[in-house]
Amino acid sequence: MNVYAISDLHLGDGGPRDNFAYGSHEKDLLSFLDMVEADQGKLIICGDLFELWQSNISQVLTKRVYLLDRLAKMNAIYVLGNHDADLLYFVGRDWLNHQFFHNMVSDFTLSIGGRRFSFIHGHQADAYCSGDTPGLGRITAIYSGLCEDKNGGPMLDKYRTVEDKAVGRLEKLVSLWSRLRGKPDRFTAINRSLRDLYVKMGCDVIVCGHTHFPGRISSWHYNTGTWAERTNSFVRINSFGAVGVYDWVDGRATPNLTELSI
Repeated sequence: MNVYAISDLHLGDGGPRDNFAYGSHEKDLLSFLDMVEADQGKLIICGDLFELWQSNISQVLTKRVYLLDRLAKMNAIYVLGNHDADLLYFVGRDWLNHQFFHNMVSDFTLSIGGRRFSFIHGHQADAYCSGDTPGLGRITAIYSGLCEDKNGGPMLDKYRTVEDKAVGRLEKLVSLWSRLRGKPDRFTAINRSLRDLYVKMGCDVIVCGHTHFPGRISSWHYNTGTWAERTNSFVRINSFGAVGVYDWVDGRATPNLTELSI
């Protein structure tokens, strides 16, 4: 059985803040799920399934209940991220009635091909987003949402998101300040923190998302990318433990050979 991991769908309420509702993301996801089901694969969602930093939770769940129904039938594992951290204290409780939430966890581990795979979201390695209470990460997400409202949608044009303009400059300034002090840029710093976490957890492989940058680091880290920006990506693990990162383009899996910085 193949294992498929995706993350960072950021499902919203269908309004101007909902990146997933823009373009063909929804259609692409459904065709991807068709492929997983045809392959009788196991699906793991590595966090940020929902966009709860910018949207009302009841509106989001009402809008996306059809998708929850399908994911529940697939027995998908749902690992929580930072944008859906508001659900964290529902884990292990019977308060959310939909079957999908019965497989909701803070992290997930599988032994595949003699290797121990740990599936997390990845925000645990990001100082801006590691907490489950509102912090700087949530503040910048709210600001991005307000800008998207003003723009009438999440995209400025075919190639640029409102978030790139609203928060991207801030991230560049943070990375520049870090480099001036002899420290790595923010995303390299996250990958280095993931390496420390990898050693602490004692696993063989970490599979996660969060940064929205699909790719790999050696044979110990694979990033699932996102389904809320330009390219939809995922990780596939076969029964022997061999791992690959792929982009889902025109209904087909295309290998993504990106090596992430560390």
